[in-house]
Amino acid sequence: RAMALETLILLNDNSRAFGMANELAKSLSSDRWMSTQTTAYALYAMSKFAIKNGGKGVDITYSQNGKSNKVSTQKAFADRELTASQKDNSVTLKNNKDNTIYVRVTTSGILPIGEEKIIQSKLFSTISYQNRNGQVINMNQITQGTEIVAQITIRNSSNESVQNIALTQIVPSGFEIVNMRFTDFGSFAENKADHIDIRDDRTNFYFGLGAGESRTFKVLLNASYLGKYYLPGMQAEAMYDNTYAVRTKGQWIEIVE
Repeated sequence: RAMALETLILLNDNSRAFGMANELAKSLSSDRWMSTQTTAYALYAMSKFAIKNGGKGVDITYSQNGKSNKVSTQKAFADRELTASQKDNSVTLKNNKDNTIYVRVTTSGILPIGEEKIIQSKLFSTISYQNRNGQVINMNQITQGTEIVAQITIRNSSNESVQNIALTQIVPSGFEIVNMRFTDFGSFAENKADHIDIRDDRTNFYFGLGAGESRTFKVLLNASYLGKYYLPGMQAEAMYDNTYAVRTKGQWIEIVE
């Protein structure tokens, strides 16, 4: 990684160099053992990265919706809260110094039902709903009392291992989750995870994945109560690395007599 960072600096590939420097910084900050040569070369590459990106401090001017603001500090980090509207939003920034400033715009909120954004970042997932014999079930309309096996497969599509992945599958109130630990289904689906948390309306799995590794989980559901419900999509993310995330879209379902 140190050699790759040095090469990216020489190529003036600032964006990829920043990502590589982050990975290198994580390794240097961890308890992982490194040889003298490895540590020295890593620090050498990081020093080149620091020199390349100029001095300390932030001095920028930014404008949003015609209103101009200035940020000036000797610290290496500054953040400001922006106001977002339900239409197009834009922010213009100008760096007033000769160093390099890395800008991140992050948003948070709750999207309307049915308008979730599908995400696949370093994690890939597939989910299917089947009966116990493995036949796919049409989830648009389900007969009351039907047993459904939700089969979720998560794959690490990166070349790095990742720990502390949290997988959450939420089910609507028309379903009941059958606790697999206390039924004969448990022997059929031996879900392997560091920790499993089964609740009334969701099942949580916590686990790690090696590079390119896949893992499959099965949850037994029962279509218990008549009505029309919204089945949320599945979501998984690395708890300490937001570059690993996957989210699927939900759908409306109906449980009928």
